[in-house]
Amino acid sequence: MARRILAALFLTAAWLLAATTANAADWLRGPADGPRWPNIPPGQAAWQYFAPQSTLSTYDGEFGLRYWYSWGTTAKDLFNTTGAFLVSRLTYDDFNGHSGEIFGRTDFTGGFFLKGYAGLGIVAGGGLNDEDFPPVISPYSSTLSDQKNGHLAYLTFDAGLNLFRTPNARLGVFAGYHFLDEKVSAFGCTQIATNPSVCAGGISYSTIVITQANRWHALRVGGDVELRLSDRWKLSADAAYLPYVRLGGADSHWLRIGTDVGDFTGSIPEDGKGHGYQIEAALSYDVSKNITIGIGGRYWRIQTKGDTHFENHVVGTTAFPQPVHWKTENMGVFVQGAFKFGPYPTGSQF
Repeated sequence: MARRILAALFLTAAWLLAATTANAADWLRGPADGPRWPNIPPGQAAWQYFAPQSTLSTYDGEFGLRYWYSWGTTAKDLFNTTGAFLVSRLTYDDFNGHSGEIFGRTDFTGGFFLKGYAGLGIVAGGGLNDEDFPPVISPYSSTLSDQKNGHLAYLTFDAGLNLFRTPNARLGVFAGYHFLDEKVSAFGCTQIATNPSVCAGGISYSTIVITQANRWHALRVGGDVELRLSDRWKLSADAAYLPYVRLGGADSHWLRIGTDVGDFTGSIPEDGKGHGYQIEAALSYDVSKNITIGIGGRYWRIQTKGDTHFENHVVGTTAFPQPVHWKTENMGVFVQGAFKFGPYPTGSQF
C-alpha cells in the first residue's frame, strides 16, 4: 500500500513538472499510454518511466542548373611610373557572355546554411578601344579592335546563419569566397584619331593583337532574404560586399613580343588589390513539390589598384613597374531549374 501511495505522489509531481516546464527532462506516462516497461513484472507497477524524444536535427535544400546571359565591361588605366599622368587606357566593352552554371543550397535546423554556384562560359562579341595619351605618345591615339575567343569562369561559396526562418520568410547573413577568371582578346586594329604611326594602314581583323587574362579572388560578406509570395511563388535576393579583392593578370601585346630593343619578352604580369560588390535576385515557381523553375538578374562590380610589371620584360631596356587601375563589370539575366530535397535527418543518406 505504501508503495502505491509513493508511486502516486511521484506520478503527480512528475506531471506537474512536465506541465510547468517546457523543456522537462523526463516525464511519466500511465500504462494506457504505451507498452509496459520491459523489466517490471505484471501487476507490480501502475506507472512507467519514459525519456522525452529530443528535437530531430534535419537539413533541406535545393540544387540545379542555370543559364546566364551577361554583358559587361573590363577596363584598365595605365599611368607613368610615378602615377602623375595617364599613359594609356584599354576598354573592352559591349561583349556578351553565355554561361552554364550549377548551384545549390543546404539549410540546417539550427539556422546554419551553405550555398554556392560555379559557372563556365564564353565571351563573344564586343570590342577594344585602346587609347594612348600625350606626352608619351603624341598626338593622341585611339584604335578599335574586335573582341573574340574570350572566356568566363567563376565560383562562389558562402556559409551563413539564418537570423530567422518561417514558412513564408527567411533572413540570413553570410561570409564566403568568390573567384572570377576572365579572358578577352582583341583582333585587328583601326586608327580613329589623328596619330599616323599607331595602326598605320590598319591591321587585319583576323590577326590577334592583344589578350588580357585576369583572375580575381575576393572575400564576400552580405545578407540574403527569401519571401514566399504564395503557395508556388518565391522571391529571393542576395547582396554581398567584397571587402578584399586580389587580382593576378597578364597583358599580351602579341605584335610587340620579339627580340629587338624595346620589344616585350612575353606577357606582362599585373596585380592589384581592391573591393567590389555583387547583387542577385530571382523569382521562382514551384512546378511540383520537388521541382522549381525561375528567372533572375545579377550584377557584379570589382575594382583594384596595383602595378603592371614591365621590369625584366622589356628587351634591352631598364623598365619599372607602372601603376594600373582595373575595373570590371558583369551584369545579366538568367533562367534556372532546380530540384528541392529534404528535410532529411542529419547524417542520413538520400
